[in-house]
Order: sequence, then C-alpha cells, then structure tokens
Amino acid sequence: MPYALTASPAYTVRPGTMILKDGAVFSCVFRECSCCGLILCHLPDLEEVRIPFTDDYRYGSLYSVKITGLTPGEWGYRYYRDNYTFDDPYARGLIEVSLNGQKTTLSRLYPFPEDSLPAYGSLKHRVWRERILYCVHVKGFTASRTSRSLARGTFRGLADKASYLKKLGINGVELMPIYELRPEALGKIVGEPEGRSEEDREESRRITEEVAAAVSAPLQPVKENYWNFGEGCYFAPKSAYAFSDTPQLEFRKMVETLHRSGIEVFLQLYFPDNVSIQTQLETARFYVTHYQIDGFHLKGNAAALQTIASDPMLSDTALFYYDFPYEELQREDRENPTVGKPSVQHLCEYTDTFQTLARRFVKSDNQVLREFIKAFVSVPSGHGCVHYVTNYEGFTLADLVSYNWKHNEANGENNRDGCDNNWSWNCGVEGPCHKKDIRTLRTRQMRNLIALNLLAQGTPLLLAGDERCNSQGGNNNPYCQNNETGWVTWKETVGSKAIFSFTQKMIAFRKEHGVFRRSRPFGFNDPAAIGYPDISLHGSEAWKPDLSGYSHTVGILLPEAYDEEKPRNSFLYVALNMHWHSQMLAIPKLPDGYRWHVVMDTFLDEPFPETEKILADERSVMLGGRSIQILQALPQPEKEKTLRPVATIGIRRDKV
Repeated sequence: MPYALTASPAYTVRPGTMILKDGAVFSCVFRECSCCGLILCHLPDLEEVRIPFTDDYRYGSLYSVKITGLTPGEWGYRYYRDNYTFDDPYARGLIEVSLNGQKTTLSRLYPFPEDSLPAYGSLKHRVWRERILYCVHVKGFTASRTSRSLARGTFRGLADKASYLKKLGINGVELMPIYELRPEALGKIVGEPEGRSEEDREESRRITEEVAAAVSAPLQPVKENYWNFGEGCYFAPKSAYAFSDTPQLEFRKMVETLHRSGIEVFLQLYFPDNVSIQTQLETARFYVTHYQIDGFHLKGNAAALQTIASDPMLSDTALFYYDFPYEELQREDRENPTVGKPSVQHLCEYTDTFQTLARRFVKSDNQVLREFIKAFVSVPSGHGCVHYVTNYEGFTLADLVSYNWKHNEANGENNRDGCDNNWSWNCGVEGPCHKKDIRTLRTRQMRNLIALNLLAQGTPLLLAGDERCNSQGGNNNPYCQNNETGWVTWKETVGSKAIFSFTQKMIAFRKEHGVFRRSRPFGFNDPAAIGYPDISLHGSEAWKPDLSGYSHTVGILLPEAYDEEKPRNSFLYVALNMHWHSQMLAIPKLPDGYRWHVVMDTFLDEPFPETEKILADERSVMLGGRSIQILQALPQPEKEKTLRPVATIGIRRDKV
C-alpha cells in the first residue's frame, strides 16, 4: 500500500473515527450495497488511496478499518458505496479541495482541539419560566459591516456580542443550524466509478439530454441555503461560520464565553426522514458531552422524539418541539420510575399559537380578546411553553407594523414563497414612511407587541434584531438571502435606540416581578385570604370584564402577595387597550393607604417615566388608543397619606 500505510480489521462498535498514536480507525455503516470502502486523500499532493471493505472488516452492517502509518493532519477522507462517494456523517470537520478539476469536500482527519481540552463545565440550567430566549442566525447576527465586529458572521463574532446580550437581559440563545450540510443526495458521482456498466452510462446521458431538451429557459442558479436547513454532517461545526481554521475550537470558545455571561446555548437540529434514530440521539449526546450545549430545538422528522426525550443522559437537557407526547412519557415514567425529576420537566412546547393571537389582538381584530387573554395568562403545567410574536420565519417586528403584504420578489419565486397570512398591519402606509403620525403609531405597536410577549406567562423568545428595529424590506422568507436583507443591521438610529431601551426595561421588569413567571396555574381565587384573588379581570366596571367579540380592552389585577418567589405588599394592574380610541378601565378599590402610580405607558414618548407619575383617579385609568399601561400600587408612607397626587397623566386621542 502506498505511503507505507497498512490496513487491518478494527471491529469497533460505533461509527465515526478515532485517532490513535500510530494511525486512525475509520467506521461507517453500509447496507444493501455491492461494494463499499474508504478513500484516503493525501492533502499535500491530493493523491488518493482506496481501501475496499470486505467481510473481514464487517460486524453486522458496521464496517471498520484500522490504518497505521498515517499522520492525521495530512489526510482527508471520504467513503464510497457502489457508484457514490460521500462524506462521513460522523465527521467533526470538512475541507474543500479540487480533485480532477472539481470541488470536492473531504472529511477532515486530525486530533480535534475539543478532545484535548478539559471540560469547563456547563451553566447551571434554569427553569423554563426564568428563561428569556433570543433566536439567532450565527452568520446573519454579525455579518453586516454595521456590526463593527472584527470577526463578522462567525462564532467568534457572536461571542463578541455576549456583553450586548447580557446588557439587553437575554439569558438564552437559540441558534439556527450551525453544522456542515451534506449534498442533496447521499453523494455525487465522481468521474466514472468502477462497477458502472456501459448501459448505465448510456442511460445517464439519455436522461440528461431529455431533461435539457424539456427546459425551454436557462436553468436558474441554485439559491444558497442561507438558513442551513438540510441533512447535515451533524458533528462538524460549519467552517464558513468560523473566523479561524479550527471551527470546533471557535465554537467551543463561543459557548464558553456565553456561559460565562450567564447565557445558555440551545441548538436547532433538523433531521430529515432518512436520518436514523441512532444518529439523532448520538448527535444530541455529542453536543452535550463535547460542547456543554444546554438544549435543542428538534425540527424535521419526529421518529426519534420519544427516544431523545426519554434518554437518561439528556434528562437535564432542554428539548423544544411543537408537541411532545407528555402523557405517554409521564406514563412511562410512572411505570419505570427513575431517580430525579419527572421526565417531562425538561421538555417545552414551541408553537405559533401565541404569535397569531397577539398579532390579531394588537391589530385590533374582532373575536380574539377572549382567546388571547387565555393564552396570555395560561401557565404551563409541569413543562415549558415558548411564546413569541416574531421568529426567523415571517416578518421581523419592524416589518410586521410596516407591511400588509409580503415582498419576496428577491427570492426568485415570483413572490409565491413565504406565508401569505401574517396578521400584519402597515399602520396606513405600505413600507417605509416619513410621516410622523405613522412612525409614532408603528413605534407604539412595536412596544405593544414586545410588552405582551414579555408579560405573558411561559417562556418569551425574541427574534435577533427586533430590539433594534431590524427590517428585511418586507421579505418574510429570506431563506436564501445571505446579504443585508437577511443580516441584522446594527446602525444606530433614534428609533433603534428607543426600542432597545424599551425592550431592556421590559425584560428587567419581568425579572423583577415573579407574578409574570408563575410555576402554578392561576386559580382565580384567594387561597391566602388577602381579600383579592391571585388574578382578576376588569372592564369599564371593576370585576366585570367585557370579553365579547367586539371588545379590545381589559384590565388585569395581580396582587404581588401571590408572587411565588418574592411576595410583597403591592399590587400590579396591566391595562390593555387595542381599540383605536381612548378607553377607560375601572380599578378595584384597594385597602386604605395604597396609591397607584404609572410604571409604563406605551402611549408616551418615554414609556417608562423617569419621575413618578401618580394616578389622579384611584378607581379608574384612561388609556390612549392602542396602548398598554402597567400600574403599581404601593402602601403610602405614613407621613404622605394626607398629601394630594403630585402628577397626573393626560391622554390624547390617536391621530391615526
């Protein structure tokens, strides 16, 4: 064998590679093939060495070979099966080379940095209600020149923004897929592999000619898969997302940097139907053990859902999915008791139900208030529930209040792609607008959506860039827009500064008041006998909410004596008015000595008043059109009980 290499059976028990002192072991699964084997490529001269697999190398459907005499850093490899070659599904890195004039990817073979570094330990996991999540595309987050990052569009670039995320108040990031992708098919035909008959070659040429003749127009160029969804080389962090030539180490350092800032890291894992349950499970285990990843958003094929959710090794790892079989998993847990928490506490629903209801409520749709309030105050029981108003699919927050229709022409599909029903409202003008009234209303609507998302029970998630008024120009499906359209803009404007400040203060308010982060459902009763139920709804008359189909206004009273973490002698009142005119809400009479003041009002130019704003009328509050107020009632100090209110809030009508 050339290069003084020797091959011998290895008989390993799992696929992948293992670096030895004198060489390496290669293992791969092959089923129903006439021939298979390993292709080694010597990187300095790109010479290939083929090693056919025989039954001597096989244990079941797993073939493995030990190669001695090679220096790992000098070699790449692929596998072949019949007429196809393909990357190792378990490779931890890929490299692109030119073979026979064609660009080809090779699985990399070298001692990986993360294997030689001591584990730095994972962040202590939070409970679901304490998490505030942030959905990020690693490249798009810092790729724009406006990000001013020295490592734009990379793992390092994201790590450099850890202090920004911490300042905002985020404590968890959900990353869109960060691994290398495999080709659309299992592999591609390289030249004329051995074993291919002349009849096969002729049939291939015939089909190619027929397809070419049937197409009357030139073929459109293949659009870039910017979102990175597809079958992956799941164990290989994407080299295009790395500033250095060691994506594994850079990804690991990014996770470590975020953890040290108190930010958990969750990965989206997309598994097409052809990816085995074993691969799905091993992928999740790999990222937990090698990179201390805190959880996964499972997307695509659900075949392995129950296996991953009930795996003991992942019992403390957060898992997101749109609908877990909770009852079935809990039944398994009762029938096969295990040590520790019930098996569903690490699981979390991830649906767009809240998104639809919140958008419809804020745009003043009829027949929605009752269902929205139900979703707004519902507390998940025994598991998590993520809610959001925007996500990577659909409009950004700024576009949601600026466009009635999608504008996806740049995607090259004649605007047929993307969701048609976005429940958006452009506030009177489609697209950018310089009219002050329109811009003021759009800002207020963004505040309303942010406030509702952060005050709702469950786990809120923000879309990266929404806190900066990031726009995609009305494109609600930028899956192929690896450019300024799909990237977050970091350009500072008066509007972006204002929305960032508002988001930051709303996050801080949620963290300060545990009544918005309950672990147990509201009872709508008064078990502590304080004279007020744990939650109550109100309308133009106290205790009488109007939840009819044409109502857009409701008040919610929350005694902070029912704060599960830090009970206190105070009350909160959340006043919601999505009617286009000003509306009055009644406030229940409180015990003597309490005084209401305004904590936040989305109608004001400065929603969080710097000076205390005392409510003039202790029994009612007037809200501007399409606005939200948060009131707080505290016991009045003894020496101030005889004083009159020092300030009042004046409300003007909307001009739009």
